[in-house]
Amino acid sequence: MNILNSAILAPAQDTSLILPALIVLFAMLGILVISTLVCNIIFAKSRKRGIYTVLLVFMYIATGLVLICALLGLWRYNQIDTPKPAPQPSTEATTEATTQETTEETTEVTTEPTLPPDPTFDATYTADSDPANLKVNWEIITPDKTDSFLREDTISFGYASDYFALPGIAGFRGDNYRSGANYGTAKVTKEKIETIWTNSVGSLGSWGGIGWTGQPLVVQWDEETRSHMDMREDKKLKDGLVEVIATTLDGNIYFYDLADGGYTRDPIRINQSVKGTAALDPRGYPILYVGAGLNTNGTPKMFMINLLDNSIIYSQSGADSKAYRNWYALDSSPMICAEADTIIWPCESGILYTMKLNTQYDKAAGTLSIDPEQVAKTRYSSSLGRTVGYEASIITVGSYAYIGDNGGLFFCFDLNTMELIWTVNVKDDVNATPVFEWSDDGNGYLYVTTSMEYADNTAYVYKINAANGDIVWTVKYDGIPQNKDVSGGFLSSPVLGKAGTDLEGLLIVSVARTPTNGGGTLAALDTETGETVWKKTLDVYTWSSPVAVYTDDGKGYVILAECVGSTAGTVYLMNASGEVLDTVKTGSNIEASPVMFNDTLVVGTRGGKVYGIKIS
Repeated sequence: MNILNSAILAPAQDTSLILPALIVLFAMLGILVISTLVCNIIFAKSRKRGIYTVLLVFMYIATGLVLICALLGLWRYNQIDTPKPAPQPSTEATTEATTQETTEETTEVTTEPTLPPDPTFDATYTADSDPANLKVNWEIITPDKTDSFLREDTISFGYASDYFALPGIAGFRGDNYRSGANYGTAKVTKEKIETIWTNSVGSLGSWGGIGWTGQPLVVQWDEETRSHMDMREDKKLKDGLVEVIATTLDGNIYFYDLADGGYTRDPIRINQSVKGTAALDPRGYPILYVGAGLNTNGTPKMFMINLLDNSIIYSQSGADSKAYRNWYALDSSPMICAEADTIIWPCESGILYTMKLNTQYDKAAGTLSIDPEQVAKTRYSSSLGRTVGYEASIITVGSYAYIGDNGGLFFCFDLNTMELIWTVNVKDDVNATPVFEWSDDGNGYLYVTTSMEYADNTAYVYKINAANGDIVWTVKYDGIPQNKDVSGGFLSSPVLGKAGTDLEGLLIVSVARTPTNGGGTLAALDTETGETVWKKTLDVYTWSSPVAVYTDDGKGYVILAECVGSTAGTVYLMNASGEVLDTVKTGSNIEASPVMFNDTLVVGTRGGKVYGIKIS
């Protein structure tokens, strides 16, 4: 009876009881069957059939009962091994569940946008982007002069949001996608801007103030790192200090407190003019990378500076015997791969350097050293026969790099093999740094603009597929006068509106010398189609890149500084529709691009001033 209960009445998921019961039942069944057969043989020869007949009948009955129990137990066991499908909900219940899932998914996407599963793709050329079309001769130069190259320490860049380990802006337009020179959000109630501090900078020879691109950097150092820095004591001890780093044409690097403009440390003298934008180490290490841009006091150099003791720990001339061009400016803001401890630094000579830094940093002890070694560099030529060299800053996505040159070429190459993947003829000089975005369709795109040097009085905006170089759309701005000394077209980088704000889906571009020689155009383009959403005519053109400002509730603003003319140096605050809300006048030409940290903007002028401007 216990066996019967175990086999038939055990709980549905209790296989530990059913299996032993089945073994016992089938064993008993086997014994009974054999016993019955033996009894049949014995009883057939016996003369006492009456007594043995009753016993035989009993054995038949017992065998049958055990067989029935065994079969029932086996059926029960099979039920557990292969459970029946769960009952399907009614149509009403299914609709309700689907609605609930959709609502939950929508909420998740709204609060935290879904990113691509892997921040890279397999890039290749198409018939239109094949480098052979332009007879591009792309050469990889290594110290050991090998025919092929494979990087020992693999380079792979992640998402823009992960690039800089500290709060702040670490390079030109911030990160490896060049997303924009703004950090954090602002509380905007009055929609006003006002100057809260100014500082003066000098000149070196005939070059003074802060020039193009001249974007400052901002960083909020962690307390342990700051405790080891050679700072002014009151600033070193200040809670929540945000430091501004301004590279200038006067040969000095200046350091300010974002809140009040006070000096945080003494200037560092490099004695060469800088007109590009420096870069901070993305790991949060106290290293500053600065490239000189003019032949003031010799050939321009690249500098690496220890911000613990404010010393130059490495410098290298831009002059290179392998270069096809003898102009060695380093205006391009370099990019550093944290995991590979490697810097990528383009030069206007047409050489693109990659160097292993061999960084040794002990944060607790406050010690730092680097020992850069040349790993691989590239040079190129093409059938266009135009000027080679890089002024724009490089974009890095996964293991790929993207950069435009002075002659109208735009390149994609593999950072680990240094091999060229695809090339697009964008028709003119790429002075302005592009911007990269991941699209909702899962693809990556680049927004590339040109200045006006070679084309037929036309500047271009392109949307290019980052995986294969295919041009998605093109926008032209015509009627730009030819002026090689002071170029028209795009000298400023575009603003790509942030998702979840009222600038989402907009590319804000500023084009110089159109519709008039001294004027400009500010336009918002639809990122999907390239169509103009709104356009504003400026009395004065700009080289300064516009910067976006965002509030916590998703409201977006644009700040733009004018370059030359009667209203030179005017800083505009505009809403997402291009309407001017307020202005600040600096009284001097602004070529440099601003940087924004929460509610405070910093920008320099050619007139020798650096301004802190607050939005409220």
